[in-house]
Amino acid sequence: MRRALALVSLALVLVLTACTGLPTTGYVNPGRGPQADDTQAFAFVPDGPQEDATPSEIVEGFLRAGSGPADDWATAKLFLAAGTQWDPRARVTIDRLADRRATAAADGTSVAVSVVATAGVDADGAYAPAASGTAETLSFTLARVDDQWRITAAPDGVVLYEEVFPTVYQPASIAYFDPTYSFIVPDVRWFPRALVASRVATALVDGQPSAWLAGAVESAFPDELSLVGRSVTLSQSGVAQVQLPRAVLSLDRTRLDRMQTQLARSLATAGISDVQMTVEGTPITATEVPVRVTRVDPSPAVLTSIGQFGSLAGDTVEPIDGLSDAVESLVPSAIELEADRSLAAIRTQQGTVASALADGRTFLLDDRPGLIAPSIDAEGAIWSVPAASPTQLRAITAEGVPRDVGNAWPDAAEITAMQISRDGTRIAAVVTVSGTREVWVAGIERTNGDIELGPPHVLSFSQPGAFDLAWLDDTTIGVLSSVDGVSTLHEFGVGGRGTDSVAPEGTRTLAAGSTSVRVLDDQGRLFSRRGSSWTLVASGIRVLAAQQGTTS
Repeated sequence: MRRALALVSLALVLVLTACTGLPTTGYVNPGRGPQADDTQAFAFVPDGPQEDATPSEIVEGFLRAGSGPADDWATAKLFLAAGTQWDPRARVTIDRLADRRATAAADGTSVAVSVVATAGVDADGAYAPAASGTAETLSFTLARVDDQWRITAAPDGVVLYEEVFPTVYQPASIAYFDPTYSFIVPDVRWFPRALVASRVATALVDGQPSAWLAGAVESAFPDELSLVGRSVTLSQSGVAQVQLPRAVLSLDRTRLDRMQTQLARSLATAGISDVQMTVEGTPITATEVPVRVTRVDPSPAVLTSIGQFGSLAGDTVEPIDGLSDAVESLVPSAIELEADRSLAAIRTQQGTVASALADGRTFLLDDRPGLIAPSIDAEGAIWSVPAASPTQLRAITAEGVPRDVGNAWPDAAEITAMQISRDGTRIAAVVTVSGTREVWVAGIERTNGDIELGPPHVLSFSQPGAFDLAWLDDTTIGVLSSVDGVSTLHEFGVGGRGTDSVAPEGTRTLAAGSTSVRVLDDQGRLFSRRGSSWTLVASGIRVLAAQQGTTS
């Protein structure tokens, strides 16, 4: 009977995860004090331990109870003997239902559970995929307590099936600045839905950026500042309040405004629209600062089959003043535009990398063999690298002055594609490691005029046939692959999960649109995707240009 009940419970979990219309954000409600953000319209309510359950059933029930974070995982703690230490916030192991196995010792005093992790979330909420087939054994010890089996030692953290994880946890972005305080840079984390607002505030005020991003971004919050109460409460007027210590009153207005901007942008991703910083209940005077947008121009930038370059408007190509002639003279095979369209990075049909300026000048920047398509950074430098030498990455000024980029793609044997994010703080690439193509992202660190990449963060450990890449928005990287003639668009969340969809047959170039994704196929046809449908936009296109944003 117990086995039948367990199977019924599992079936209900799987049905619930398949339902549509479940809430994906939580809201702060009044009347809850320090737990004001601790509410959800939907949550798992796992079962506690059953009478006379076997050691394996106790451990399996404990693992299932990891889906219930309410009251600090109170249900899961019912499976523990009194005094047993267990930290559910230490990490999340995400695994597959079919691969989990529990084996109990003959005397029942230990249970080993084998899992094959597909991903994990650390104590700070940072998500990372696992290498394919990453197996792990979780060891539990048990004892009889009042004639019932209870767990006396358990590994810290919770274990959730792939299907359950996104229903229990939700993504939110911790907002940082780029080094010039011009852009907001999102650092995506995953937190329990019932705790998301307080966890976001704590991560921003008391925490640090993700390790791979830390050297590339700035925070206005002083390191010594700490959140008071580690919670978000709601005032009588309906404004979410974040309590800070009195030391914040000594900070200048510019810094306070930047702090307000980070806090408001961060909590907005947790479903909170109005935020105040307070000291002992008194609001701090601060307003959000303006930041640059990272959307791209709504008109695609293209080079036609007859050699005309400019913005595509209906059936015509409108030249870009000063720049179009310079671009056309270089006979490009790949193009990337700076945000203000005063500069283009070009890979020519001869395989060299060059710059085209709005005043009509062009410069040969790199003639090393085997160069991939270049990218433009936030300072207007053009990044270039040979496919066979990923470590030989260079940032070259538009007039041709090169600088080597340190710590470029360590351990990679080949690089197929790369692009810098439109906020200038991150670079993504398709690289080959030990014969396998992977998708990496790294922070761009600048110190005293030197440039180097931070530690690489892997978005995909295996991406067969990947050949092109683009930042689709601030937190999503698109990758094109072709396997057995089938073109696929992979969309990887930077700090989160991904999705795959079929791309038009013969797709060879990917670029972001203002509200869509654009691809160019090998027949010169330009497609745009909205939702799940691809629409033919134009024919007779030779090159689809990438864009580093827009000034409008």
